[in-house]
Amino acid sequence: MAKHLLSDTKHLYTNFKAKFPYEGDHKLESLPVLTINAMELSSIQIPAGLTKLSSELFIYQKHFDWLKKAAHVVRPLDHEFTSIHNRIDKLVKKIDSLMTRLNIARASDPPLPQLPSATTQWAVVQTGHAIFHHFHLFLDYATRALVLMKNKL
Repeated sequence: MAKHLLSDTKHLYTNFKAKFPYEGDHKLESLPVLTINAMELSSIQIPAGLTKLSSELFIYQKHFDWLKKAAHVVRPLDHEFTSIHNRIDKLVKKIDSLMTRLNIARASDPPLPQLPSATTQWAVVQTGHAIFHHFHLFLDYATRALVLMKNKL
C-alpha cells in the first residue's frame, strides 16, 4: 500500500508542480521532521517503527484533510487530493490493524497541527508544495521501513 501511495503521490505532485509552479522552499512547521538516516533504518525495531509511522501518518492525514478542504481553490486537482487522502486513510488503518495484531500499544494521537487559516490560492499552492515534498520523503522512508520490518517478522 505504501509503495502505491508513494507512486500516486509522486504523480500528483508532478501534476501539482506543472499546474502551480513554485520556486523556492516553503517551510511548514507543523509537518513531521524526518530524523532517521539510512544507517539507522536497518536497525529499526517493529514496535517503535510502527508507532512512529502511525503517528506521523496521522499528522500527514490532517494536513491532507486541510488540503482537501482547501482544494476548491485549486479546482483541477481536488479529485486527486481526495484519492490521496483516501489512500492515506487506508494505510493508517492497515498499520493500526497490524499494531493490534502484534499487540503493540498505539500511542495516543499527536496534538493536531496548526494549519494555515488563509485559503487563498497562493497559500494553498505554497502549503501544497510543502506538504507534497515532505510527504514524498516520508513515504519513501516509510516504504523502506515497512519492507525491513516485514523481513523481521
